[in-house]
Amino acid sequence: MKSGKVTKNDLIQWLKTHQKNFLVTEKVAHHQPELLCDQLKEIKNIKEVLFPPWDKLFNYHWENQQWNIEDIQPSASPRFLMSLPCEARAIYEVLDRVFLQPSEAESGYAARRQELKLVIIGCVNPEPTCFCHLVGGNPYWSHPDALFILPFHDEYYFETNQPEQFDIIEKGMPLNKAEKEEIEVLRKQMEEKSNKEKLPEDVPQGLYDLFEDQEWEDLGWKCLNCGACTYLCPTCQCFDISTEGRLKGFQIKNWDSCMFPRFTLHASGHNPRPTFKERVRQRVLHKFSYFPLREEGRYGCVGCGKCIEICPVNWNIREVVERMVKKIGNRS
Repeated sequence: MKSGKVTKNDLIQWLKTHQKNFLVTEKVAHHQPELLCDQLKEIKNIKEVLFPPWDKLFNYHWENQQWNIEDIQPSASPRFLMSLPCEARAIYEVLDRVFLQPSEAESGYAARRQELKLVIIGCVNPEPTCFCHLVGGNPYWSHPDALFILPFHDEYYFETNQPEQFDIIEKGMPLNKAEKEEIEVLRKQMEEKSNKEKLPEDVPQGLYDLFEDQEWEDLGWKCLNCGACTYLCPTCQCFDISTEGRLKGFQIKNWDSCMFPRFTLHASGHNPRPTFKERVRQRVLHKFSYFPLREEGRYGCVGCGKCIEICPVNWNIREVVERMVKKIGNRS
């Protein structure tokens, strides 16, 4: 692991050098406005870089009594992306596991992912809506393949296992003994807080066992099913596939939402999730039960709090989960 520190000026100059190929999330722009350059592109949702709102799959046309299909080969150019730890976890621990399955990797996602270099900046001022510690994260979470940077006094601490990917490392200066110890203390404090406050290990199975519980009726009535939470959630990956055109056109993949009434509507007219209750239950259980049961305890939620911030009726998924966790405890 290569680590050290750089001056704020060197970091800003590095960002300016790469600004045409550098993306920052809305959360980073809010937390670190002093790092922004004129041509840095700000994005609302980290997933749109790899899993765009709509993506053309192929073109088709009818000619000589047969259908002609023209596959569209996915392509991507090298990019840097700066995000907060919770947003980066959405890629490494959720989206990569969904779209990069060894037996069936999604080609468009894989092409974009290969060209993406992640820069994770430590979250020194978490929002009141954040709850990353409940789902296994912390404000200083990092990944060895990314460049992790942390505001540190008047400079920036950095570390990475891929120094050849980030030329800012060339400007790096070593930490002295006291600085190394200070970093370790900060890290340890955050990890202890995360371990202490993380949801109990039995939550995924406990929620699954509460599938038929009447509590879902009460939890679902307030939700409008507008879908705003799912569109801004960095881990939601529901999509629909549709065609545009009759004898000539194309097929596209576009974002969809489990909150929409027609999402599960069958051609027969039957809908297995006919009311707000079933749709709210699906959203909660997918992130906090189905996904962790399948993915070795990793939650499908990273605790960024974006859904809480955007909800027009203040429906709070953290409060919902904590309420159901209490119910699990009362049953045991």
